[in-house]
Amino acid sequence: MCPCCASRTKKVENELPQNELWQLYRAAYEQYQSVIIKGEKSYSRYVNDFIYYHLPCTSIREADIRLHVMHLFALKELLEERPDLVDAFFSKDSFEEKDFLKMDDLFNKGKSLEEPEPVFLAHFNVEQIRLITKFASSTNLFQRKVTEKDIKDLFECRLSIPLQATVNRHVAIFFGKLREHGLLPYSWQMIMDNHKLVSSSVNNEPLRASQLRCGLSQARVANLRKKPNSNITDDGIGFYDSCDVFIKKLKECL
Repeated sequence: MCPCCASRTKKVENELPQNELWQLYRAAYEQYQSVIIKGEKSYSRYVNDFIYYHLPCTSIREADIRLHVMHLFALKELLEERPDLVDAFFSKDSFEEKDFLKMDDLFNKGKSLEEPEPVFLAHFNVEQIRLITKFASSTNLFQRKVTEKDIKDLFECRLSIPLQATVNRHVAIFFGKLREHGLLPYSWQMIMDNHKLVSSSVNNEPLRASQLRCGLSQARVANLRKKPNSNITDDGIGFYDSCDVFIKKLKECL
């Protein structure tokens, strides 16, 4: 049962719960954990499905209906316009009422998280840099051969010239997997965008955060469609699995 409905008894089944907005946030968090973290849906499909599912209002009072619509579309705006807050709060292992209050306050005031954005993607040790360089070369992640210095400068945001991707989606998958395994900060896409770390395989223009986000969503959906013994051939799916295996090995060197 939807959290927004669970607290209603038969006596008050036609009344909105007093904490409906908190319950909607909580439901959105649980759905995010279920379908986005696990890669079962694209982000836009998650947002639309959530809003459409919660659109009906059980109350017949006009004031309740207006309040419900206001709550729901405020949350829709948050999900669509503030991916920084969504990723920061909904990627956490838990989401309590204090998290909701802070998230809602930041959204209403148009503010960002107070913590400063990291000026690097990650600090890897010498062995990890060696392994990443070898993996990038063997998979042709970038169009030119990369050195260990290139890879170190990439993750520490010190590149003077972006590394050009061979396949944009592969770059999104690789860095997305690093984030999924806890090796990159939640704002990795914006950091790569701001520091112009990787350029497009198509026109050599720096990849934007939106392009990385879109590429990762497409890869997750494609990976979901890949079933055991399927005849689907998609090099992105093979690369998706290769990244998982490699990054698990990479974490052993921490």
